[in-house]
Amino acid sequence: MAKDAGDSLKHAKAIALGATPLKYRDRLSKGDEDIYRLRLRQRSSFRSAIDRLQHNADLELIQDRNRNGQVDLGEVVASSRAAGRQSDSIQIGGLAAGTYFLRVFPKSDSNTSYRLFLSAKPTQKISAAYDIVLRTNAVREASDLPPLAVNTQLTNAAQAYARSLAIDDNWSHTGADGSSPWERMRAAGYDFSEAAENLAAGHATAKSAIDGWLKSPGHRRNLLAYQVQEIGVGYFYLRNDPGDITFNHYWAQSLGTPADVKVTPNVPEDKSRIANS
Repeated sequence: MAKDAGDSLKHAKAIALGATPLKYRDRLSKGDEDIYRLRLRQRSSFRSAIDRLQHNADLELIQDRNRNGQVDLGEVVASSRAAGRQSDSIQIGGLAAGTYFLRVFPKSDSNTSYRLFLSAKPTQKISAAYDIVLRTNAVREASDLPPLAVNTQLTNAAQAYARSLAIDDNWSHTGADGSSPWERMRAAGYDFSEAAENLAAGHATAKSAIDGWLKSPGHRRNLLAYQVQEIGVGYFYLRNDPGDITFNHYWAQSLGTPADVKVTPNVPEDKSRIANS
């Protein structure tokens, strides 16, 4: 979740999103952050990105659900936390209409310039991956747990592994290259304090995949874990599935909390670790 944002949402800079993608240049001073307010008038395929960084900075997309001008637990809708001085980007296929805040904040005490790119293309469709996110969050909120933020690095890890499961004909949490879920997340640039992975196959829809996970105690436990705050989902469809494993539809769900974020609420002693399922 966002840290040290205080009541800065009240002082966000308004950005008018239109049909033409927006490019904007700015500079972060030492210890500062930039917050932009934008409004989606209809469901959209949304993309934001920053590049031309001199020093590392992260992105968070926020929705002030309780309208108190602060960033509270569960109000980060999406994040990108690329390591080093790489560019950061957030993409969501089917983001609902509403008012959002985009937070750009540095990961060091150095000044940095950046270029911000924003686009929102109206759509009636929700991507298969984002459908899983929405359904996961509905289950969590029904259990009085905060929703998870879509994280770009976890999404990249999950998408790459969903494809690998299909192409490499490998149905296991251990990759064809011998990688573990934790190694794949770190390789995608995500350093975590807690993490878990759910896999599913043979489900043609997000609803079917979620229903299958909820019927499995281990997968359900991961979905409802106190410890996780962010999520990435991958989906890969292999029409002609020629191997020994022929599920056609492959799903991967990466769950985690950034290494530098304290888990909130505090996790009871008997629930201090998440199982991999």
